[in-house]
Amino acid sequence: MASSGRMSSNGLKAALLKTTLGWVCVVMQGERVTAVSLPATRKRALETAGGASLAAAPRGALRAVMNDLIRYFRGEAVDLGRHPVSLRGQPPFVRRALLAARRIPYGQVRTYAWVARVAGRPGAARAAGQAMSRNPIPLLVPCHRVVGAGGRLTGFGGGLALKRALLRLEGVSCDRMRAIAGPPPGETRRRR
Repeated sequence: MASSGRMSSNGLKAALLKTTLGWVCVVMQGERVTAVSLPATRKRALETAGGASLAAAPRGALRAVMNDLIRYFRGEAVDLGRHPVSLRGQPPFVRRALLAARRIPYGQVRTYAWVARVAGRPGAARAAGQAMSRNPIPLLVPCHRVVGAGGRLTGFGGGLALKRALLRLEGVSCDRMRAIAGPPPGETRRRR
């Protein structure tokens, strides 16, 4: 099911996982995840590996990530946000927006406006959308949980069908998203 990495000359190790939605590749440097592919053909997933070495069996932190992804694709409520990620090289707002998306709980959605507000730029929903499109670590940075105003299913690098499939996997009814696209637990909406 998974094949994994020994260290390459650039310190990157990678693993491939076959899921019901396609192949996923995870790349790590040290203890941090640096890239994840969305489910795709094996060839497309391998493109994410770049210069990372693939080998026979995952170990350590890479094995933990792969095991959690296996559980996730089985439909288990897994906290993929517990794994450290590297967002090195991302501009400050993009980094803050991606970190905001990591706060969205499994099985819930938030709007681009929410992400913009949490990232410190209220009113920058479009910029939040651009930040999500630059996400090098989907699934662990769950950009698929970010939706348009009113819960509209919009924009996704893997296409809307994949976004819908990932949300369904988490038990999110795309018909009921408007009702759950609110603030995180413990936070109330401001009245205007």
